[in-house]
Amino acid sequence: MLTSVAWINDYLDRPADAHEQADLLTAAGFPLEGSVALAGDMQQDFEMTSNRGDCTCHVGLAREIAAASDRTLMLPDCTATAKGDPIQVQVDNLAPDACPRYTARIIRGVQVKDSPEHIRTRLTARGDVPRNNIVDATNFVLFELGQPTHAFDLDTLEGGRIEIRMARKGETFLPLGDGAQAIELNGTELVIADAVKPIALAGVKGGADTAVTAATKNVLIESATFDPVQVRHTSRLHNIASDSSFRFERGVSPLQVDAAAERLCRLILDSAGGTLEAGSVAAGPALPECLTATMRLSRCRSLLGLDLSDKDMLGALERLGFAPVAHDDLVTCTVPCHRGDIDREIDLIEEVMRMHGFDAVPVRDRITITPVMEPIAALRRRRLCDTLVAEGFLETVTHTLTDAHLATTLSNGEHPLQLDASRAMADDALRPTLLASLLSVRQHNANQGAHAGMRLFELGSAFNRGANPEESLELCLLVDEDDEGIGPLRSAVEQVARVLAGDAAVVRVDPNGAPTWLSPGGTISLNGETLGWIGRVNPTVTSAAGADGLPVCAAVLRPDPWMHTETPDAAIEAPPQFPPIERDISAIVGETVAWTSLADTVAALGLPMHERTDFVTVYRGKGMPEQHKSVTVRLCFRADDRTLTREEVEAPMQQAVDALVSSLGAEVRSS
Repeated sequence: MLTSVAWINDYLDRPADAHEQADLLTAAGFPLEGSVALAGDMQQDFEMTSNRGDCTCHVGLAREIAAASDRTLMLPDCTATAKGDPIQVQVDNLAPDACPRYTARIIRGVQVKDSPEHIRTRLTARGDVPRNNIVDATNFVLFELGQPTHAFDLDTLEGGRIEIRMARKGETFLPLGDGAQAIELNGTELVIADAVKPIALAGVKGGADTAVTAATKNVLIESATFDPVQVRHTSRLHNIASDSSFRFERGVSPLQVDAAAERLCRLILDSAGGTLEAGSVAAGPALPECLTATMRLSRCRSLLGLDLSDKDMLGALERLGFAPVAHDDLVTCTVPCHRGDIDREIDLIEEVMRMHGFDAVPVRDRITITPVMEPIAALRRRRLCDTLVAEGFLETVTHTLTDAHLATTLSNGEHPLQLDASRAMADDALRPTLLASLLSVRQHNANQGAHAGMRLFELGSAFNRGANPEESLELCLLVDEDDEGIGPLRSAVEQVARVLAGDAAVVRVDPNGAPTWLSPGGTISLNGETLGWIGRVNPTVTSAAGADGLPVCAAVLRPDPWMHTETPDAAIEAPPQFPPIERDISAIVGETVAWTSLADTVAALGLPMHERTDFVTVYRGKGMPEQHKSVTVRLCFRADDRTLTREEVEAPMQQAVDALVSSLGAEVRSS
């Protein structure tokens, strides 16, 4: 917020120099960002928070200075004498939710010329360019009171009426400004219109067709307030920002509209002459009552940790205009209409603290901190990322938005969750799975020359449309398919499972139930519960991601059920004293037989000294019967008290072979 030191002093009973203004406002929560020395004045720039629209003007900042320095706020004269006939203009508010109050006043017989020196000096000090006495008066009120207003050339309004309505799709509007171009409206904007056309984007910009010029004789004065969200939407949609939209987006109370209109009429009558018609036309819902808020004095002391007296606390609220009334420990305050940021006890406590001064709070030289254990979910996330990095994966951090066509492909043809059309960007769909993001990253790297050997992962949010749209935690792994096939990905999934469920985690892959974007693919279970899916990414998906011909495998995991539970402590055991004997079995089985079926069949035999069964490889190709594959598993045997001989494992191995033949119809090629 650009200010003039002299302009702020216009509203204080005794002036404050630039340094004092800067110190007081910085302490009140508006830090000084910069200053420029002027002839007889100083321009200063104060940072504004989004909830303090009341301080985007000189009176608002003067109010803060007065409250913090025992000065008196001198408000400007907001009375204007009407000597004309009763006002006659029709105002129809067709969008009362978006425009809570709209007022119109008419001044006839004005003379458009340069503004008085006082007005020109104040606007120039703030960095604005004076135009004429009518336009300058609207700008002066804007920067004085924080209330945007507008003046229309009354004689250019077709039909002699004002409508506040939503735009009609396809209408055009030419905004004010040198070199401005006409824009086409899409029907989601709130506009001020005459009987034929839009004459202003409500709360954002006036129109060139009804602008005040040197030939203007009669003006219609607009003072209103608009819904902050609607103003922000229109401003962002057409990339038009203004000092008015800046203030409307921070909230302007309907209760301050009329006083600002009076002030503007007073300035115009003083500088441009003319006759103010009697009365005004107002359109919108009934004016609201001022809010009330309560504060417990004991609660204020307890929360601030300061032994403030009742007098000090009540005085702070009184100086800020809250008119506090105390009943024992409870204080009831009437919130001024310009303080839209106050509605709770904690808000009043903050006001007391601001007036007392944060610098006045004693600082302890030492503090005691009790370490708190990091949440299990945070520990688990870090361990997952560390484990995958150790496995050679690169972590990605991507946006939750992705291409709508790709998202639809990954949603099995269903339309994904998308942004509103007026806010849409290049990527406007919420990703149904992180696979969409990783494919985009992989293709980007391919475009930069990384053609093979990449391993990517991301832990983040995915969004399911479904009957009840929801956000879920997802871990996605993507690897380039090479001579090792899906083996490295399966190994990484098992490492993830150990992080989630401990060293005793049991991971199984069922070749059924995988989504269509994995082909072939399978469902991963962890200790009997579904963890996610694994497989080769369907070419239709890579094509939708712009990655034609990029062979990749992926695992999409939903780890949330395990993220908040304690992992069983790892059992520490002495390493075996004697070496194992390992023997491989290569069995030709049907394509639908999973390797775990071979392991389960062997485990069910309870073979003596059998320690475990491991997957080695699978072969499909030349010499293999149709719809069959050769699966190689490795049986490990070990004794606790001696080194085994080959002869001792011959009998158990034969039992395993016989069981595979009889139970699964396997043809054992070698063992």
